[in-house]
Amino acid sequence: MEDLQILRGRIDVIDNQILKALGERVAICRKIGEYKKQHGLPVEDKVREGKVYSKVREKAVEFQLDPARIETLYHEIVNICSDIQK
Repeated sequence: MEDLQILRGRIDVIDNQILKALGERVAICRKIGEYKKQHGLPVEDKVREGKVYSKVREKAVEFQLDPARIETLYHEIVNICSDIQK
């Protein structure tokens, strides 16, 4: 079995990748918010959100993750991004 420190180091690398990806998502959401403001569109798009949740549930199963927990996580991510768009 790999040394505990090595395993934790690998987790640190993955955590950085996750945070970088979230930062990129937030940057894109800012641009989407600007677009929506310029075009008089509402921030909330329940149809789009439903598609996002459906897709992450499918991907969760593919990656052997609990779909309900992943959807809960994505609800928070979507809330963060919606707040940024406001």
